[in-house]
Amino acid sequence: MNPAKTQPARQAPNRDRILKAACALFRTQGFHGTSTRDIAEKAEVSLGNIYNHFKTKEELFVHLLSEYEKEYFRPDQPLYKVFADTSFPENIEALGQASGRMVDKFSDYMLLMYVDVVEFDAKHIARMFAGMRDRYAKMLASRPGGPPRLREGIDPAAAMMMVVWSFFNYFMMEKLFKAKDHYGMDDAEVIRMFATVFRKGLLAESDRK
Repeated sequence: MNPAKTQPARQAPNRDRILKAACALFRTQGFHGTSTRDIAEKAEVSLGNIYNHFKTKEELFVHLLSEYEKEYFRPDQPLYKVFADTSFPENIEALGQASGRMVDKFSDYMLLMYVDVVEFDAKHIARMFAGMRDRYAKMLASRPGGPPRLREGIDPAAAMMMVVWSFFNYFMMEKLFKAKDHYGMDDAEVIRMFATVFRKGLLAESDRK
């Protein structure tokens, strides 16, 4: 048996335990409130084992964000399946439902983003958000017939961002901030109300000018 070939297989479980432990501690204790010794103890590995995989605690934190980002943007994730399968703005309700599933699935990632904002002034996640509009515009441009025709002066990519992030804000309040039923209605009712507001506006037909 070649030891060089078996070493990565032995190391992989330790690496996975380190990442899982670091994520749990960073999201509950913060980055600076967590030591590498804390991570080693929770992962049940030696302190030296952590440094076999990551040179610094910050490198470990950045690696977690990077891995979550790759997973988040996979085309088989709920939100991106809606982007691919339906068209905007007809799919507003589907965007709302998918946004809720994304918040459920990536709650740890979102909490780590808050850690980055508070403790690193968002230096690690700023790049991802800076390119957001371009990603939305590319998705809209790839649909049959190109971007949708909306009211004059409304940018389609910015409009879809507004819709999605309104839903994300709602579900993050519900699921991460534990503000259950903060709109006074259930998820399905909120999604329907958001869709109505985005399609028809706030004013009654008789009050529109």
